[in-house]
Amino acid sequence: MSNRQFDIVREDMHRRYDHMCPPEMVDRVLDETISESVERARIGSFMTVMVEREATDRLEQEVAQGRAMDRRRKELLFVCRRNAGRSQLASALTRWLVGNRIMVRSVGLEPAEGVDPTVVQVLRERGISTRELYQKTIIPRTVHTSDVVVLMGVDEVPGVPGLRYVRWDIDDPEGEPVGRVRVIADEVERHIRGLLEELGVLGKTAA
Repeated sequence: MSNRQFDIVREDMHRRYDHMCPPEMVDRVLDETISESVERARIGSFMTVMVEREATDRLEQEVAQGRAMDRRRKELLFVCRRNAGRSQLASALTRWLVGNRIMVRSVGLEPAEGVDPTVVQVLRERGISTRELYQKTIIPRTVHTSDVVVLMGVDEVPGVPGLRYVRWDIDDPEGEPVGRVRVIADEVERHIRGLLEELGVLGKTAA
């Protein structure tokens, strides 16, 4: 793997985090992640993707735990059963609406094999990036206290820390035709806009 491939990741990480973290922190976290990933790597072709994801997790934790420059951002955690449809829609739409002004995660209690392709299609139709969509299960290292934990199609409250838990009654897009998934995406966006307005990170929608 060439150094240039990691240079591209480094440039992207600085572009995303230099306004929140000292540049030397970004470099340190990335250097540590690269070193650890190279040592345990089995499949080199996926190295840059894994390094970017791991470094993103670590930098988000630095920000959330107050070790970066900015005051702590509010954090939303979207939880569904498989982390394939609703929670992925919610996380992508939130990033699209407010960017880095809020910290967003999505996890699944029982992650499926891959993000629903129709969900990806609907997001791309709207010009919303799907680059950061990948599946996660709930593990202690990546889940810290969220301001709001949004439960989507999950009856039980999972063992994750949150200051507040809310349930959204939104249909699962799995197996649905693209037209129906578009409607579900609209519903998810309405819920997100209301929550973001309540949290003070999005201006009120005009009546």
